Amino acid sequence: MVVVGVIGTGYWGKNHVRTFCSLKNEGLIDKVIVCDSNMSRAIEIGEEFGCEYATDPMELPSLGVSMVTIATPTPSHASLAIMMLESGLDVLVEKPLAMNTSEAEEVIKCAKNTGNLLLVGHVFRHHAGVRKAAELVKNGIIGNVKHMISERLASREPRLDNGVIAALGIHDFDICCDILGGVEPDSIQGVATESKIKGIEDHASLQMMFEGGVVGFVELSWRSRVRGKVRSLQIIGTDGSISLDYLDHNGLWLHQHPNDGYGDEFGGFGSAPRKRIEIPDGEPALTAELRDFILRSIGERVGPTLNGGDVGLEGMKRVEMALTATGFQNQLGY
Repeated sequence: MVVVGVIGTGYWGKNHVRTFCSLKNEGLIDKVIVCDSNMSRAIEIGEEFGCEYATDPMELPSLGVSMVTIATPTPSHASLAIMMLESGLDVLVEKPLAMNTSEAEEVIKCAKNTGNLLLVGHVFRHHAGVRKAAELVKNGIIGNVKHMISERLASREPRLDNGVIAALGIHDFDICCDILGGVEPDSIQGVATESKIKGIEDHASLQMMFEGGVVGFVELSWRSRVRGKVRSLQIIGTDGSISLDYLDHNGLWLHQHPNDGYGDEFGGFGSAPRKRIEIPDGEPALTAELRDFILRSIGERVGPTLNGGDVGLEGMKRVEMALTATGFQNQLGY
């Protein structure tokens, strides 16, 4: 029997539960157990989705759980991941992997020592559009990448544990690097503004500087009062550009402008001619990520992962660069 545990049932943890239950209905797993230190919350989510519940993560192995996802507040990620790995479970821990690179390295070391699977919730690496965009870039369809523009905007109360850089920007930094084939930035520069919570930023405008002059422009906000929720990526090349909406799992747009062409035939003052690239059988990124976690845990999928511990560690390094550049490094918990 394949039993999955979900530790933490807040906004994102509840999405884990919902997605796992959908995969259970497919027959991929047999049971989902929710775990939350708040008993009333554990009961509520358990009853909503027809799951068993627990309040102590250490109960999970005795309940037959073989793999867990951790979707608790960031300060508990590293300690819980180590606890579960040492209990013999495979683990997917939400990003950021830890509060800082030192903690992240300890989690990775533990995974190596125990031999258990460690994945990190860099969910957008599993987005069908991102994978297609990476393929198009790799195959030279848009020529040389000149710059990327990534926007991740929303309107919400600031979080107590970290700001937009660690909560949102970690995704955009990672995808920019992924699109470029795993190249790391030489530096991250920019500015951020403080929320009503001291030391927590709720808006940031950042630039990732890569070798060869490629720039990744990253705009992050919890103050998006005009545009609301925005999850978009533009990749501008010499021969074409890609426009991707993270809320769209079924395709993306390719704008064509060979040899950096201008003029009426390339859109004049408007956008360049575009064509839709459909992605058959595209599924939500979280579904793809959790499906991959299950298949790897039960041994039906092997080979390189999209979101292993190494990805989580590099993600933390970029967050530290950005927090230091903007003066919000006190979040790192050193």
